Amino acid sequence: MYDIKQFRPTLYLLLLLGFTGYAIAAGAPALWLIAVSATILNKWLFDRGRFKPMPRLVANLVTLAFAALLVLRVKQIPGPPILAIGEFLIFLQLVKLFEQRGNRDLAQLLILSLLLMVSAAISTGSLLFGVIFVVYLFLSLYCCLLFHLKTETDHAKAVVGVDERKLNPMTLKQDQRFLSRSMRRLTGFVSAVAIFMAIFVFLFFPRGTGAGIIGNMAFKPAQAMTGFSDQVSFQDVARITQNEAEVAKVAITRDGEPFGAPGEIIYLRGSAPDTYVSDPDDINRWKWIRTVDTNSDQIVASRGQAYTLNSVPFGTVRYKQEIRLLPTGSDVIFAMPGAIEITPQRESRLKFNPIDQVIQLNEHLTGELPYTVVSTGQIGPDEPRESRSLADSFLPEALRQRYRLATPEPVRRYPVPVRIKEFALQDEVAGTDTKGNLAQQRLGTKEVSPLDERLASNFETYLKQEFLYTLDLTDAGRIADQDPIEQFLYDFKRGHCEYFAGAMALMCQSVGMQARVVVGFKCDEFNSVGGYYIVRQSHAHAWVEVLTLNGWQTFDPTANREANPLGTAASMWKKITYFFDYLDYTWGNNVVNYDADSRMNLIQNVDSGLTNTAIQTSTWLQDMKSWFDLQNFYWVSSGLLSILVVAMVCAIAGAMVYFMYERMRLKKRAKRIGLGQLPTSDQKRLARQLAFYDDLIQVLDRKQVQRPAHLTPMEFSQSVGYLPNEIYSSVQRLTRIFYRIRYGGQQLDSDQQRRLMRVVYRIEEILQTRRS
Repeated sequence: MYDIKQFRPTLYLLLLLGFTGYAIAAGAPALWLIAVSATILNKWLFDRGRFKPMPRLVANLVTLAFAALLVLRVKQIPGPPILAIGEFLIFLQLVKLFEQRGNRDLAQLLILSLLLMVSAAISTGSLLFGVIFVVYLFLSLYCCLLFHLKTETDHAKAVVGVDERKLNPMTLKQDQRFLSRSMRRLTGFVSAVAIFMAIFVFLFFPRGTGAGIIGNMAFKPAQAMTGFSDQVSFQDVARITQNEAEVAKVAITRDGEPFGAPGEIIYLRGSAPDTYVSDPDDINRWKWIRTVDTNSDQIVASRGQAYTLNSVPFGTVRYKQEIRLLPTGSDVIFAMPGAIEITPQRESRLKFNPIDQVIQLNEHLTGELPYTVVSTGQIGPDEPRESRSLADSFLPEALRQRYRLATPEPVRRYPVPVRIKEFALQDEVAGTDTKGNLAQQRLGTKEVSPLDERLASNFETYLKQEFLYTLDLTDAGRIADQDPIEQFLYDFKRGHCEYFAGAMALMCQSVGMQARVVVGFKCDEFNSVGGYYIVRQSHAHAWVEVLTLNGWQTFDPTANREANPLGTAASMWKKITYFFDYLDYTWGNNVVNYDADSRMNLIQNVDSGLTNTAIQTSTWLQDMKSWFDLQNFYWVSSGLLSILVVAMVCAIAGAMVYFMYERMRLKKRAKRIGLGQLPTSDQKRLARQLAFYDDLIQVLDRKQVQRPAHLTPMEFSQSVGYLPNEIYSSVQRLTRIFYRIRYGGQQLDSDQQRRLMRVVYRIEEILQTRRS
């Protein structure tokens, strides 16, 4: 009975793994640094014998202080709310570390660490966290087994009352050596059984559809950051910081061929507000809002079932997008322009508005949503027409009746501000031709005009060239009571994408054109390893769609929105990052999103594979039977005979090589132990019998204990008295056995040889321990 010295280092390592897993899930490196530093300090105090438990009263007060602090700042903690509980669990573990007095405190540490990893696992599907979690589970099993053994040992010591100092130290070392080995074997056996059962349960038992809902609920961030919002508002002015959080992964094919390249831009449409509230007395003043009919039919979408949103002529280019969308705090579903079909990969309630082509959920997205969308890349007719009013919808009659749309024309409740119209009518802004100002020519026309595309292009070019892009508008607070779009055009001439898009849309509407702002994502970050786009919150963007004779055309007036400079020539580090991102993407698709439907697909694939294998095997046997007839018998038998002859020659050659190698090895051994003067037959026989003594000489030689040439084996065994008693006595005993075999003719059987080899290995272990 003795202290289980392996337990405490294993416990510290387990706690550090738990802190690391939580830091990855929560993205909290500062908290990880604090927790790790406190754990290392606690271990140092224990190792130096300076640890004194924290008083219970102090521990309780500190715990209450942490709880109060968490309540005060719970809404400021980014990410899912379960992570706030995880942060409190870390503080509890740190308190318990410095309060521990006995096994009860250690058990509480184990439980708190496990709860921390559970809270992190609910909140993330990261591959890196998954790897750490698997290692954590194995280590926690080992730690729990050690803890159980420690508690039983402590209980036995208390009952028996034997002083550990009175026990044979060599016996204790022997027990410790075998303890680690046996505990590792037990842990490995239990882990293997657990892995098998876990894989079996994971593959063949269904998972609930509500998994991940708690983990993906998020609080609203306190700081203004780049990111998607379906509200285009100019009232809140702040310095906007970049948010690199990932929103989605998008794999695209164009007519069945992979589409995308580093630096190639895609637009993912979200919402499409069409009316600017210019009335300063309105509660929604200076915002873009949607005024289209939103009473669309609800779509109860089943997993894997495709739903037609629009119809297009045969031969139209089709972009198929496989999207994994993370929670965005919105009900908007993103897709490339011109969506014609959607296939959700989980049960969903969707609605589609054919006027502005916006796809939405019935509720805000609280968990990851994988879905597939087929788009044309453009909203509108495939062939130009001379003129088309907005009332003449681009929808087929069947879809018009399906959505019960009397007219797709939105109701505009607010006029365009006069100063914005005056700005749009300037020659340098609208452009001119031989007939004069293009905007003046466009006034008074309600139908779509051939001038619309040229005017929109001129507005876009002017804003790009004459205005500056910035995320910092903190000095715009002094114009809080004035129209921000007017101030953007006339005074500041700088702003972020919403200012550019809002200004261009109003300029188009001021001269009678149909235009709307579109908010979504503009992405050029392409993972060339996995073949998909990575969409981040910092890719959130606003642009303009204008109705032309060729349908709704996309215009992006924002200045200085350059493509990713790493696009075409990504650095090695970026490629490595993309590789791990691809692993994470594959992990999410095949493991995190594995559900009951995936299980059924797996079972069907396995069943089909077994059926096909049986059919192919039966066909192969029939073919072999028909092929192996009399006319082929001679050829087959001669071929088999040749193969057997070659195999026999190879076996004989191998045996000869092994014989020569064994002969050479035995000769070298005989020379090392002083048998070189004997006949060859005696050398071989004694070299086999005295293998244990040869190993003993080599072990001692590696530890700088060499036998001088002038000493006999017995004299040498007597000269090593400076070694530990156990080694000295073992060397003496082995030397006496050497003499009985060498000169007395004694023979050793295989069991006796194995026992002597174990003694030699034991000597080597003691020498290594003594040297360290």
